[in-house]
Amino acid sequence: MKNFKSATMGFVAGALCMVSVTAFGAYSDITAKLFNDVTFKFDGVATASPSDQPVLNYNGYTYVPIRYVSENLGATVNWNVPSRCVEIQSDKKTYVKEVEVEKIVYVDKDSEEGSKLNTYETLPIKSKMNKHTVEVTGVSRDTYDRNTKIFVDVDNDNDIGVQLIPSSATLVVDGETVDASVLVNDWDNGWSTSDIEYDDSYEGYLLFNLLDEEWTNADLTVTLRETGSTKNEVHTFHFKRT
Repeated sequence: MKNFKSATMGFVAGALCMVSVTAFGAYSDITAKLFNDVTFKFDGVATASPSDQPVLNYNGYTYVPIRYVSENLGATVNWNVPSRCVEIQSDKKTYVKEVEVEKIVYVDKDSEEGSKLNTYETLPIKSKMNKHTVEVTGVSRDTYDRNTKIFVDVDNDNDIGVQLIPSSATLVVDGETVDASVLVNDWDNGWSTSDIEYDDSYEGYLLFNLLDEEWTNADLTVTLRETGSTKNEVHTFHFKRT
């Protein structure tokens, strides 16, 4: 399957299509500088600027040959003379994402004081505090995106709205701290969209870096905060892989 390549350059570049065009009298002549020492890097491989498609500097901007760059990124370039349009066609092949997912097998387990126990339990497990019930229901590993999702359900029986603060969640697995995923765009934004009101619930996930396939024990803390309050309510869970 053909993959796109990435190009990096040490400057912010404009784009100039190096194609044959018919000159029109209405166009203005310009004075530009040729940069012969510019290097392109595609997938970590450096190549010199092609002599027949030079890099130019004009009016404070650097222009690179769009045909050369595009073709090295797997696209084709065409100069449409009648419409005076540069046409760039990218590879539109369908890419299939293969994901290896490990799901924890659930057992029927309900711990009223789950946050106070130091023994490792099988999922799902619950913690209840101030009429808030937090339940950890499962774990999945995504080896393609290199992340781990921990699924959490929050049920609010209090008459004040509450939010789960995903950035405050912590995870320690087999004695090692696991960082939250840097892919913030993949975080579950449902936690921050609206408060969980009275007699309502929300089930979502917390996103961490990929766990080792053979992980054993995990310590998770989840933080809730009532609407209009600055006081945090911390629920702690100790669970194990089945």
